[in-house]
Amino acid sequence: MNIVYNVVMILCLLFSIYFVITSLFTFKKRKKKLISNKKHKFAILIPCRNEEEVISSLIESINKLDYPKSLFDCYAIPNNCTDNTKEIALKKGAKIIEIDKPVKSKGEVLKYTFDYLQNSDYDAYVIFDADNIVHQNFLKAMNDILNEGYLVAQGFRDAKNPSDNYLTGSYAMFYYLQNIFYNQARMVLKKSSAINGTGFCIKKEVIDEYGFPVRTLTEDSEFTGICALNNIKIAFAKDAITYDEHPTSFKVSWKQRKRWSSGCFECLKRFGTSLTKSFWKGSFLSFDCLLYYLAPLVQVISFILPLLMAVFKFMKGLAMNMLIIDLSSFYFFVLFYLGSIILNIFVIKLLHKKIKDHYKGIFGFSLFIFTWIPINIICLFKKTKKWEQVRHNRNVSIENILN
Repeated sequence: MNIVYNVVMILCLLFSIYFVITSLFTFKKRKKKLISNKKHKFAILIPCRNEEEVISSLIESINKLDYPKSLFDCYAIPNNCTDNTKEIALKKGAKIIEIDKPVKSKGEVLKYTFDYLQNSDYDAYVIFDADNIVHQNFLKAMNDILNEGYLVAQGFRDAKNPSDNYLTGSYAMFYYLQNIFYNQARMVLKKSSAINGTGFCIKKEVIDEYGFPVRTLTEDSEFTGICALNNIKIAFAKDAITYDEHPTSFKVSWKQRKRWSSGCFECLKRFGTSLTKSFWKGSFLSFDCLLYYLAPLVQVISFILPLLMAVFKFMKGLAMNMLIIDLSSFYFFVLFYLGSIILNIFVIKLLHKKIKDHYKGIFGFSLFIFTWIPINIICLFKKTKKWEQVRHNRNVSIENILN
């Protein structure tokens, strides 16, 4: 049992070391190489379900984009709405795409929309959630990325409400860390970033060739796997900034993260074999994506296995070994917490943000990550089958956020 324990824990350690090493490339300067100076035409897509309280501020920020007005159109796609989302979107100047069949998820809404716009003259699609606010340089930054030859790109996810409580602050920290140490690092390495929900761009030619064959409730993670298997590199457009509204309720956060975790396990189940085969044929994109999908499983193993070993030693009456395990675990968690705080402060300073706006996330992030352990354990055995709406009500302007 000791041999099995040591082998598995070493593999988990190597897994962590891999991500630490790749993250360091974020500090290397990236060389940009434009292969075109084209001004692309964008279709901005907003799937929305009962978002009357926030969709107006998103469309207002889209109307203020610093990009030729003739080269983008904004489409709201109401689905399963029982409020005035459609009427408000129309009033603010958005076009409406009516869905004439039942849809159960954002992925199904996007599939319908891509089919609807199949014969249009757009060069690329941009997808936002209705609670977002968009920086005025978003399309300009995405256009530059497309002119580098990329076909898919993820923008920088920022937060509308990072100072509400430790949850919203932790969500903000989570995306800051992913932006910098995962997506930006892979951009420098000329590898593939990850799609993470909103503020991303897809060239129309990709949809025309491959479609949007998503099946899970996490269409972003799923599409990341589809890109990896087709050797499509996902760029990270750090200057294409989107501001999100994060949940203030732990209950809502718990449901949302269960959906994410369950979707990640479903993606691992769907793509695991194909990604492994593709990796053996030499695809680094597939290898990297496979490890991305394995992260929740590795977290569960890293938590459960030491716990089982402690129980085993207790049953064997090895009290002294139990004491050593308890002390070492205590020291580990203290060091982990202090290291997390230092890293979070470093990231906030790196992004030129204010500590006073993010201190709740800086100190609460470790708890946020710890609460993901039971979520991942539950989702390992029971998947989430139903998409549940996250209510949004933070109606603020882009000027309020930037000032």
